[in-house]
Amino acid sequence: MRAAALLTGLYPPAIREHWGAELSREVAAAGVRSWPDTLAGAARLWLHPGDWPESTAGQTRRVVAVAAFAVTAVAALLLRANQSSAALTPDARHAATALWLVPVLCGIGLAAPLPALCAGALRRLARTAAGALTAPACAVLALYLTARSGLVDHLTGAAHLVPVLCYWSVLGFTALRTCALVARIARTAAPPSTRRLRAALHLIGTGLALAAVQSLLDGVRAAPHLGALTATGTLGLLAAVTLGVGRDLRTGRAV
Repeated sequence: MRAAALLTGLYPPAIREHWGAELSREVAAAGVRSWPDTLAGAARLWLHPGDWPESTAGQTRRVVAVAAFAVTAVAALLLRANQSSAALTPDARHAATALWLVPVLCGIGLAAPLPALCAGALRRLARTAAGALTAPACAVLALYLTARSGLVDHLTGAAHLVPVLCYWSVLGFTALRTCALVARIARTAAPPSTRRLRAALHLIGTGLALAAVQSLLDGVRAAPHLGALTATGTLGLLAAVTLGVGRDLRTGRAV
């Protein structure tokens, strides 16, 4: 039953709210043989938000907006891991390397839920941001101070893995908390309109596609390696998914 609940949790929130209990019972009754179809069904539904039911007005747009931030966070972590790709690193002397960032940042700006511009709402926003980001800010500060202290230079053997694991744990934790902050804001803020969200997804998808192309060209010029190929393929997949969801919002029902 625990596995069924975990698999059901992969479905979009609106689907879980309407049919989650029934779906979980069906998966538990069918057993392991139903797991591949359950995963495929969850993936298909995430790609077609126009088919989701809505418990409240704007629910679909809120979820898709948070998903756009999550996709961008995954892409950022991926690019950070692929440090050898100079083609994607912003450089004042080579401005073209940062062209892919322009549509991504514009898309994020369009997808952001907008809180009311009043003193009370802004105070609540500040409290929410402080609650969500204080822990990752402290973790980043601790990581920076540790790196500056020189302690890492004295580690030997397997202990060298500790700062690497800490570094990626902090980055992942920061990304998760940032997405959680967007989700909290989206509960009370005005969600982006369907047109604005569609444009945001198209911009983010276009930026990620540009990043994939730049990474591919860089790999062609240099000796390709597994990390670069994985980054290029994943960026291309994220771009295709984001653009596909944007097209579904255009052709699906109003959300």
